[in-house]
Amino acid sequence: MKRALQLRLSLFLGLSLVGVPLANTLASQESVTSESPARGEIEELIRDSGATVSVAFRSMDGTQELFLNADARYDDPNALRIPVMIAVYRAAHAHAISLDDPVRPRGSAGTPIAATIGELCEAMIVENSDPATNLLLERFTLAGIRDQIRSLGADGMVIGAAFPNNEKNHTTARAVLIVLWKLATDRVVSHDASQEMMALLGHSPLHSVPPVSPVVVAPSKPAPPVDTSAAVRDAVAIFGARSYVLVIQVQDLRDNFEGAELIAKISSALTKVM
Repeated sequence: MKRALQLRLSLFLGLSLVGVPLANTLASQESVTSESPARGEIEELIRDSGATVSVAFRSMDGTQELFLNADARYDDPNALRIPVMIAVYRAAHAHAISLDDPVRPRGSAGTPIAATIGELCEAMIVENSDPATNLLLERFTLAGIRDQIRSLGADGMVIGAAFPNNEKNHTTARAVLIVLWKLATDRVVSHDASQEMMALLGHSPLHSVPPVSPVVVAPSKPAPPVDTSAAVRDAVAIFGARSYVLVIQVQDLRDNFEGAELIAKISSALTKVM
């Protein structure tokens, strides 16, 4: 299993949507989407780095986007929890369930465990909990989650088994971008539900900040082994003067710090031409 380091870009604002009237702004805009003019610069950055990179980018207003190697399959269990969360909120919005309902796993003879659906959803997203995810998969079914993914237009996401299972559960950068962009622009379930889900994602360890420069190893200690199988990935929604969603995965570099630097350069190239 590849080791993934989650990187938060320096401009990340915490995914808090309070007071951001994006839905009204977008509803009044029917601009034609065009490819980001940063494509050439980014392709050059990738060639010079020697890395294998997937990029999926879209401005919040939908006027710019860029997809490079965006349909390559990779495993990202954290991103794959998002459609499960959406299934929970969609059912709650339809009054099919309440987030306060106790959880009754199959085989429990109807005896609730000490958690509600809402608590499990929070543990799944905030703590990246596999047990919580699997209890929700049991409640909403794999077939139901696959229907949810199709309804979002995120066909590159595949959830075929309980977590963890990197063979049957995988995604693409394009699919993650589609889901995050729809959430960030209040296009999933309802305005309030979209904002609540984005707030949960803002508390996820997916966005924890690692060191921005390599740790210096004392000469008396052996250097850590090079891990060329490591992947550095990021999936963020940025709100500000330039608002956008960006999903990147970088592989095949000497270390994670080189990957982090490349992500920062790609992000800068995209935002300076918005």
